[in-house]
Amino acid sequence: MGKPHVKFCKKCSGIKPKDLKGELDKDAWKEGCIHHCVKKRATCPFARIDGELVMCDSKKELIKKLKKAAVA
Repeated sequence: MGKPHVKFCKKCSGIKPKDLKGELDKDAWKEGCIHHCVKKRATCPFARIDGELVMCDSKKELIKKLKKAAVA
């Protein structure tokens, strides 16, 4: 299997692995630094999908986009 399309940092992105439990298969995402540390000014959850930074207004909305990307 190739690299995951979805990557997020649990420290500063607003998303934690437990948020994805039951939503995405473990092999559909990767947790680690995404080189967009905004810990001090983060106002919304974010992740990288296919290398592109995606920011959403809520965790629920971001998880929806992560699921869509993981299936594609």
